[in-house]
Amino acid sequence: MDKGSRLTGTLRRGRRPRFLSGSALILAGGRGTRLGWDKKILTLDNINVLQSLIDKLAFLFDEVFLSTNDGAVYKGAITLKDEIGVGPLAGICRGLSVCKSEYLYVTACDMPFLSDEYIKYLKETIADKFVDACVARREDGFYEPFNAFYNKSALPVITEAIHSSRYGMNRILDQMKLHVVEYSVTCRYAGGNMFFNVNYKEDLQRLELLHNLYFAPLHSGAV
Repeated sequence: MDKGSRLTGTLRRGRRPRFLSGSALILAGGRGTRLGWDKKILTLDNINVLQSLIDKLAFLFDEVFLSTNDGAVYKGAITLKDEIGVGPLAGICRGLSVCKSEYLYVTACDMPFLSDEYIKYLKETIADKFVDACVARREDGFYEPFNAFYNKSALPVITEAIHSSRYGMNRILDQMKLHVVEYSVTCRYAGGNMFFNVNYKEDLQRLELLHNLYFAPLHSGAV
């Protein structure tokens, strides 16, 4: 296994899994003010987390987009520069506008851990449904807007929210037709830790702990 694959689970060699074809988007437009530096330079095991995410998603999906506010270019991703600067909503809107598939998988550059099996579960769950988005519900009852799938049918709601300067993701999701994955279900996949994100310097210690517990090579079968 190459070293970078440790960050996001095991890369399966050989034929591309058909259930994971489609489009993916990584949101990387934040300035990282709470963390103290640009999250795009976050590393784990001396590997750039963002590049590792791109590599993994490029193996799983037909196209990978990267939404940034500075136009940064990374190998394996199509850069979409955020010209609006209103947070993740603008990146999702742009991604849905240009992606080739009906559904767009959305994650963020500060969410280092991907679960192939959870993504597969989401894809299979929405295969026979028509929904604007498929999102998880957190333990506190709020939606988790990332590590989720969005349909192009969500574009009118998202566009109207941007034009109305309404950027709160949970309120916008309440206006969509959703399939919601309950918290108890997400916990079956790597303990639900694919939703862990790095916001503060204090999160870096937990990042290392989760990596060793769930996502290091000896535990790669769990994801």
